[in-house]
Amino acid sequence: MSVAFLFPGPDSLRAGMLHRLPDTAASATVLAEAEWDHPGGVAELDTAEALAGSEVARHVSLLVAGVAGARALVEDEEVLPAAVAGHGLGGYAAAVVAGLLTFPEALRAVRLRAGFLERAEEPPHDLGIRMAQHLATVPRRAHTLPYVAGTSGLCLHGDANGVFDDLARSVALPVRHEAVTAALRGTGADRWIELPPGRALTARLAGGGPDAVGPGVRVVSVEEIGIAQAADFARGVTGDVNGFGDVTGEGAAPVC
Repeated sequence: MSVAFLFPGPDSLRAGMLHRLPDTAASATVLAEAEWDHPGGVAELDTAEALAGSEVARHVSLLVAGVAGARALVEDEEVLPAAVAGHGLGGYAAAVVAGLLTFPEALRAVRLRAGFLERAEEPPHDLGIRMAQHLATVPRRAHTLPYVAGTSGLCLHGDANGVFDDLARSVALPVRHEAVTAALRGTGADRWIELPPGRALTARLAGGGPDAVGPGVRVVSVEEIGIAQAADFARGVTGDVNGFGDVTGEGAAPVC
């Protein structure tokens, strides 16, 4: 089996999402790390009022949820992804899991991104330039996980600059859903897991539209089935989880 982790964008935000994260040691550690790096703590960031009124709350909550879910799978359940993909803001969590950003670096970047959007003083293209200037100060690191870029649909491997370009442009450009789906299929991953707080991507990818996963791939949401069942799904222990399609063969090694 070969597994891809999918990190959703702002469409997945909803109240209480940080309080529904997997109850594991790794997830708790992410929350504790976020407490250190976020003034005032993160406990109240996912209230309906905070999410409605604060771009910082929306950005930080989504990043924390994605990283916490991924670490719970990797560290507590020993599920290792073969590829990652982030949709919009979700790219920052994907970059953390791919080893290109540390969690504190990602927290600083998304707070900066949120501030730009909240002030709304510049057009989106200029905000992308601002983000690129900030990310240029972050050390480039080697990474081994293929990263599927949301703004281009390209599968990037060993290209830190390409990943950071995608992160910067995500503030201005939409996700190319069909291209992302095609690139993920090209990695050979046959089981895709949508990380918290996502549900919408799972429904979209399994729904039979132009960017559906197609035959030979299954996709599930940690939010829908829980961390333990998601881990069993990744290991091939479970059968047809939630009725999402049948796998028609073993996953191939990533090719990008």
